[in-house]
Amino acid sequence: MTDAAAVVIGGGISGIACAGSLTAAGLPVRVRDRGRRLGGRMASRTLRDTGTAHDGRVVDIGASYFTVSDPAFATVVADLEARGVARAWTNAFHVAGPSGIEGVRVGPMRYAAPAGLRSVVEALAEGLDVQHDDTIEQVSIDDDGGVRVDGDPARAAALCMPDPQARRMLDTLPSSPLMWEPVIAVTCVFAERSWPHLDGVFVNDDPVLTWIADDGRRRGDDAPVLVAHVSPVLAAMSLDNPSITVAPAVSTLQRVLGISAYPEWVESHRWTYAKPNAASAEPFWLHDRAAVGTAGDAWAGGPKVEAAWVSGHRLGRALAERLGAAG
Repeated sequence: MTDAAAVVIGGGISGIACAGSLTAAGLPVRVRDRGRRLGGRMASRTLRDTGTAHDGRVVDIGASYFTVSDPAFATVVADLEARGVARAWTNAFHVAGPSGIEGVRVGPMRYAAPAGLRSVVEALAEGLDVQHDDTIEQVSIDDDGGVRVDGDPARAAALCMPDPQARRMLDTLPSSPLMWEPVIAVTCVFAERSWPHLDGVFVNDDPVLTWIADDGRRRGDDAPVLVAHVSPVLAAMSLDNPSITVAPAVSTLQRVLGISAYPEWVESHRWTYAKPNAASAEPFWLHDRAAVGTAGDAWAGGPKVEAAWVSGHRLGRALAERLGAAG
């Protein structure tokens, strides 16, 4: 067992933060992710075969931005800014109602990434041992507290993903009252920018959309690209066929922004477990006798990107302490 690595399952920001903490404690760590690239719900898509001038451009189709309040996370973000990976975006978004845009809401500074939010996770993962296209079926705990991942011994296991997915692997994970909301992200590429100057719009009291992000403003290149998030109710009804949300999403986007232009290219992406409807104030869950835990944005007061990082970071430290690591 002493030669086994700690296994972090999930390549989103919570998993990478957890792996970073374990590595800092001097423990061998392997990140195992079912995706072809890191990022999790901080996903970015590279446009291909769109028939537009924007092939090769990256679009954020998962999380829209992140905020900073935790001191440890602030240190990480300051480094990412210095490296050009992250940038301060805006502290003000517009608000829309049934009749269109109604005003501006000022809040905390939101951060984005010139190369897409996925690049933030990839930057934090530099130097880590990562396995892609790697699906895990089961995490089990032996009678003596030993940990196994698909039957192979591991020093520790961290399940860094939405709880419904983690529960499929670890049947001893406690039940949770949290519900997870789905989202369908609709990416729209236009021929030119014809909407008012804005960064994003919170859409209130609408059955189709909840949010519109100006991806050109977010990325800093002013490309005529918008990403709209479909409401949880409509998304839940459309998970088996996300493309059916495109027409109502585009129509609503046109109404909210007061434009008549139709996008040159449109695509929808389904997020079955986009975000929890609430979150625990506890930073993570840790098994009472084994080096097994879970982390993510359902912990640490989320749901936010920052909460996911804090949860993974603190779980990694707790696992290292349980294993008696010196770091």
